[in-house]
Amino acid sequence: MTLRLFMLLALACCAGQVASEEPVIPTEKETIEFQTRLGVVTFRHQMHAGLSATECTTCHHTFKAEEGPVQACHTCHEHKKPSADAAPKAKTAFHTRCIGCHEYTTEQGDPAGPLKKKCKLCHVK
Repeated sequence: MTLRLFMLLALACCAGQVASEEPVIPTEKETIEFQTRLGVVTFRHQMHAGLSATECTTCHHTFKAEEGPVQACHTCHEHKKPSADAAPKAKTAFHTRCIGCHEYTTEQGDPAGPLKKKCKLCHVK
């Protein structure tokens, strides 16, 4: 009985510890810079990954661990939309995903990063 109780407690502790760990982001991806016509956009990947309400699949929406590593956004979201069935352009996808999340977070009463119509807060020349 004592051994079973000990094992259950050990499993519960391990499960809690694994669930609370932050995602592992490669060092070269902790901060990502996107070159745009309006200036460089710096995305602090490590900071966003550490947010409690954010899961990797929030942004990496097509990620499947069994298929290998996460693909770069521009793999699907190109600069120009080549056809009607293609993924949205990178600019559209980023603005929708990033600004939308910042707006939602602000509406919930939590601090968030830059919002739309303040382009120079993200795009720095």
